[in-house]
Amino acid sequence: DPAKGTPETIRDHPRVFATLTAPSFGPVHNRPGNRPCRCGTRHAEDAPELGTPLDPDTYDYAGAVLWNNHASELWRYFTIYLRREIAKRAGLTQKAAREQSRVSFGKVAEYQKRGAVHFHAVIRFDGPAGPDDPPPAWATLDLLTDA
Repeated sequence: DPAKGTPETIRDHPRVFATLTAPSFGPVHNRPGNRPCRCGTRHAEDAPELGTPLDPDTYDYAGAVLWNNHASELWRYFTIYLRREIAKRAGLTQKAAREQSRVSFGKVAEYQKRGAVHFHAVIRFDGPAGPDDPPPAWATLDLLTDA
């Protein structure tokens, strides 16, 4: 939307929508509606047990807490390694890839019912000067998706 400062041409830039989800810390009650949960119950949408461990004695509470505590660092590392992978797949050094393109991110962090943070992100190729600049020919949707 030009009124919000976003150039019209940006819609042609390769981009993906990604969801980055926490690993399992143990099975939880997670089937609202008509499908039975692993516990055998068909939970209502607002059932208080949704997201709680099926077996509290074996659930990795420490892992879940550490995941949430380090979520921002995990996101930072994701962006670093994504840029490295893009350069590798493009056959470029990281410096050359950075000089020729910019990887832009828009993300939202939210809690799942089980209490684990996950991210929804739009990841986009821009030219080296940013959204007003078209990305280089090698910066394709397939390359971004594969990376």
